[in-house]
Amino acid sequence: MLHINIEFMFGLSRRRKRKYPINRTNRSSQSLQGAPNGKQATNVKTIKISKLKAKQKTIEVNWSKTGNPKLVQFLIDITPNLLHVERCSLFVYNPDSDSMWLYRGTGLRESEIEVPRQGSMVGEALTSGTHRVYSNLEDKAGTHEVIDLQTGFTTSNTMSLPIFSRTGDQTIGALQVLNKRSRDGYTAEDVELMFRLADNINRYIEPVFKHQEVSQLLSKIKKKIRGLENSIAKDGIQQRLNQERGASIQQNTQSERLH
Repeated sequence: MLHINIEFMFGLSRRRKRKYPINRTNRSSQSLQGAPNGKQATNVKTIKISKLKAKQKTIEVNWSKTGNPKLVQFLIDITPNLLHVERCSLFVYNPDSDSMWLYRGTGLRESEIEVPRQGSMVGEALTSGTHRVYSNLEDKAGTHEVIDLQTGFTTSNTMSLPIFSRTGDQTIGALQVLNKRSRDGYTAEDVELMFRLADNINRYIEPVFKHQEVSQLLSKIKKKIRGLENSIAKDGIQQRLNQERGASIQQNTQSERLH
């Protein structure tokens, strides 16, 4: 009796036989139907982009309250006219990566440029704690060549100087002006004016220095969004190619039947 019950419980009784064989073809087709197609995959990516953009907007609102970015940008914008240079840039030091990243600059976006502290002109100003002037850069190799290729700008000469914390015991960034128009080069008055700017701007840069991981997070989100958008564009191209191939195969099949 126990033997019969065990057989019944585990479906081992020979008296019960399947009337119909298992339709494995149907099962496989059902599983394929459940798999996401190209359009569904695109929709998933579109939803991800929407969520990332919403997150980006929230972070940007909070980040815009850090320091005083509008005032800093205004000071960066007027500096070229005051010193008769082509561009002005403000870099923040990142101790974790030992690099300098662009916070504000003439005609540039935040984080568009990042250079190592060692070997870069702004890095040397930060490390030395004083200003550094470089000229005839068209004929010299260095990090500036890579940045010039990236931005489409040609650097001829620069002056860089450090930005200190409000207590003066730590360098947190650097100011840089590029391409002095005067043949006399950078003057003592230029250096003094730049140091005065650095001394007055540090109160707005120090909060950015302390909370710079927010800017890094924004850069990562933007990169993910661009990656998903490029992927969607590629998916669209692939879908059109598949449709064209399918139509071509169908047309060839019909032609063969006619012949």
